[in-house]
Amino acid sequence: MERLFYCLMLLTATTLHASAWSDFATFAEHHCLACHGSDAEPDMIRLDQLTAHQLTAHQLTAQSATSADARTWARIVEVLESGEMPPPDHARLDAAEIGRAVEQLVAQIVATAPPRKSALRRMNRREYENTVHDLLGIDVPLLDLLPEDGSSQGFDNVADGLSISSVLMEQYLEAANVAFDAVIRRIAPLPPEVRRVELMTVKENIDSVEKGKGGTIEVADSFVKFTPGWPPARLDAVHPIEDGIYRCRVALWPHDPSDRTLAVAIYVGSLFGPETRKFMGIFDVVGTPEKPRVIEFTTFIEEGHAIHIVPRIWPEHVTWRDKHEPRPGIGILWVETYGPIDQSFPSESQKALFGDRDSISMRPDQPIYMRHRKGVKTHVVESSDPAEDAERIIREFIPRAFRRPVGEEEMAPFLQLTLAKNLSENHKKGPRLAPSAHSFRIGSKLASGRTFEQAVRAGITAVLCAPQFLLLNQAQQVDDYTLASRLSYFFWSSMPDAELLGLAASGQLSQPAVRHQQVERMLADPKSKAFVENFTGQWLDLREIEFTTPDGKLYPEFDPLLQAAMLGETKHFFEHMLTEDLSVLNFIDSDWTFLNERLARHYGIPGVQGHERFERVSLPADSIRGGVLTQASLLKVTANGTTTSPVLRGVWVLDNLLGRAPAPPPPGVAGVEPDIRGATTIRQQLEKHRDNSSCASCHRSIDPPGFALEVFDAIGGERQFYRSLGEGKKIAGNKNYRQGPDVDSAATFADGRQFANFQEFREQLLAEQQTVVRAIATKLLIYGTGRQITLADRPVVDRVVAQTANSRFGLKSMIHAVVDSELFLAP
Repeated sequence: MERLFYCLMLLTATTLHASAWSDFATFAEHHCLACHGSDAEPDMIRLDQLTAHQLTAHQLTAQSATSADARTWARIVEVLESGEMPPPDHARLDAAEIGRAVEQLVAQIVATAPPRKSALRRMNRREYENTVHDLLGIDVPLLDLLPEDGSSQGFDNVADGLSISSVLMEQYLEAANVAFDAVIRRIAPLPPEVRRVELMTVKENIDSVEKGKGGTIEVADSFVKFTPGWPPARLDAVHPIEDGIYRCRVALWPHDPSDRTLAVAIYVGSLFGPETRKFMGIFDVVGTPEKPRVIEFTTFIEEGHAIHIVPRIWPEHVTWRDKHEPRPGIGILWVETYGPIDQSFPSESQKALFGDRDSISMRPDQPIYMRHRKGVKTHVVESSDPAEDAERIIREFIPRAFRRPVGEEEMAPFLQLTLAKNLSENHKKGPRLAPSAHSFRIGSKLASGRTFEQAVRAGITAVLCAPQFLLLNQAQQVDDYTLASRLSYFFWSSMPDAELLGLAASGQLSQPAVRHQQVERMLADPKSKAFVENFTGQWLDLREIEFTTPDGKLYPEFDPLLQAAMLGETKHFFEHMLTEDLSVLNFIDSDWTFLNERLARHYGIPGVQGHERFERVSLPADSIRGGVLTQASLLKVTANGTTTSPVLRGVWVLDNLLGRAPAPPPPGVAGVEPDIRGATTIRQQLEKHRDNSSCASCHRSIDPPGFALEVFDAIGGERQFYRSLGEGKKIAGNKNYRQGPDVDSAATFADGRQFANFQEFREQLLAEQQTVVRAIATKLLIYGTGRQITLADRPVVDRVVAQTANSRFGLKSMIHAVVDSELFLAP
């Protein structure tokens, strides 16, 4: 406390007006000198010696005047607003008095803040992939070709976390070349055909059944699997012999399901090896062998890749050893594919880029060996008028790629590179672009003997590596084209579509009513899934859900079907709030959620059938569920897979729901590892941890919300006791773990407020309505503008909040307010 108020005195003396400084000096005198006056301990700051007339700006040294940074300012406001100061054992301050003090302090911070940074930033790698896909009409993966992006204030689309290096430019060039290759279809496709397999006619499946591999059996001419493990259901006869888009059908039925609805997950990818497989979905298995369920999906499949049918049965611990009920399994009758159904040659993406003109043709080039076809050659793109066509292609491509009109001077370097006039030939090093674009390696030149296709490649890849393509918000003044891109990257994480660019061309996006209509249109578009995925993935840390795997002994009920359901609940919850413009306070508490059968069973909520679809469920009156803090996805990502930590969960609540991100722990202070042997509770361990005075002040704020959430285990189940792998009572019928110490979720906030359980804690959060709403608005502003938000932006945040008060702080209304804010519209 003494260091905090010393910083306060130094900072206010240098920046506050005399009257405001006098108010703060009086405030400190009335509420701080009892501990920091003449009777203070020798090592404590004597605030009675720091009076207004003694502590004037000209008496401060340069070092002392700069000794506190922006974090200190925020901390001063934070301890006053949260009631952390004065300590709970002192008299509480009048809320109005604190409000006036904070208001004065924030006003002075705003008045003396440096000019706001430009919103200029580069695309992150997800935005790059989406943009290139939309620009070229392709779907080839590019994400893994680029390095992970840095994060700032929790998001990877904020300028401060998005650096540019020469190595990164090399990787952009590689990605651009992969993208260009995906535009051109080199071999004319086979005619489409149906390929079908009856599973129990396949040698490998017959062998699995005869040898009982994985417990597989044959029932009603079906291959019945019980687990997601070995052996796979072999479908070799239906797998594509050439790349293409295929319509796939799978006939399934449930074997001895008991009272369950069984499910399968279907993937497409390599049969063996660690390659990432494409997830097609989770599907309920219903029907009979005579009338099976036929699941149909259409997707791109590479030559040699397989369809994977993976049973998702819960509980999977029902095995052939268990006698209390029949063992449930999935019967697979037959599978078929039809394709390739994309018969266009040249490809649609090639016709869009090169133009569907008589001058453009496909010429057979090199012969290629194909086991199932004779005399096949790859093709290259040719032109009967290469210089004219190459120039036309680049001229048409640049404005679309740069997302605005482009003048002749700006186009010139890219045209010059494409046509290769007056440029030296050096395939390894390549030419440098004009100062308006980055340098990189290119070796494709039309005039010096290169082919037409190579020349076009040079120009296209140059554009895809140029700063005008990679950077957003480049204009010194925000025009309608800048607004078009800001809207599209906010909601779609990709480039503007034709409607946005058309409105920009006519100057209409400057009109608030037009922007409002476009926000509604864009959020209704399926591409807004990118906003839901990327915003929730980072604000709620959903991207981290696979980083830990729960201990199989402590949590035998966990399975991939449950993890998929966890994500489904939170995303459906967010989408519903967005569509219906529901209050953001629902993130704290709601009397509804979205569940499927697997998650409903996990929560102990009856009446939900099916794993495939989520339904809106009204929560029982006595249910602890409601709001994101009770959702298993959040509870899993804030645990380490084996144990829970009040520290991790407390930090999450402070940062994401209250906007009070605590400072990192002091150097050299070891973290607290929960005891899974059951000898001590985490509360006992933290009490010892707080004996360290450097830890105690922060833990007074961190620990209470963490303790409240201890009522939930590492996979989001409600609990009354900790599970133990060592000490504790034996549990009848349970050989995995024992009953450890009871859970105690009561705690006291830093300001002295108390709660006895999670429900009371949640009510206390709702009592801090303004703080919660402001924190969520801040998160939306960070993501929507790509800027860091500081205390100097508090008035903007408060205006966003005020504009949504009539909708009771509706989520969509808040997004509209972000788009109308000065931060969104500023350079």
